[in-house]
Amino acid sequence: MFIKLIFPALFILALASCKGTGQLFQSKDTQADPRAVLQQYFQTGEPKIQPGDKIAVSIWGHEDLSVGSVSSSYSTNEASGKWLVVDNDGEVNLPQIGRVKVAGYDLKEINFLLESKYAALIKAPIINVKVLNHYVTVLGEVNAPGKYPLNNEQVTLIGMLGEARGLSNYARPSHVRVIRTVDNRSVELQVDLTDLSVIPEFNVILQPDDIVYVGANQKKGADDRLRRATTISSILTGVAVIATFFLK
Repeated sequence: MFIKLIFPALFILALASCKGTGQLFQSKDTQADPRAVLQQYFQTGEPKIQPGDKIAVSIWGHEDLSVGSVSSSYSTNEASGKWLVVDNDGEVNLPQIGRVKVAGYDLKEINFLLESKYAALIKAPIINVKVLNHYVTVLGEVNAPGKYPLNNEQVTLIGMLGEARGLSNYARPSHVRVIRTVDNRSVELQVDLTDLSVIPEFNVILQPDDIVYVGANQKKGADDRLRRATTISSILTGVAVIATFFLK
């Protein structure tokens, strides 16, 4: 009975091991022309502050008015708790000046706006607003996939791949994708990093919540199948030894 049960199960397991693992973000549709996608969806400027964002407001030399600071013991990040949440009306409540609409502004604009408002209280205020919850996710064949903060900087695709410690040995540099949500739908820009002539044009500035995905080459699929076959072979060998024992 043991033999009758174990060998069909092993046969099914062996068949399953022959199937390759699917890659993420595979589209069955014909991909749009990358240059058209670039022009339509990836020419955006500075990220805008949105309702739900977490911001820190640092006023140089005035920690009592600051909500988080980049220059002292009040230095802040999203985990520290020293931040304000932009409400559904796009406003935050700031010390001494009250409610201010910040949504819809980029960082340069909001710094200028707040400096003009605090100028009534402080001589020549120097203000630095930091958005704490703007991230880009890097997945696929990079050496350090993960979620990376934008940290108020303009980060390009190549720069972000550098943050992720570059492409892995299994990467397919001709199949790099930047996935962005626009008007509640996903759009995808395909970038061929093997074509040096397009890199200056396609080295896009990343936006909050972008996903960078690096596809895998054929070598990875072959190595994965070899590893699975080796594992199955080891299991079959062990079962064969057990079966021989029961047949004695």
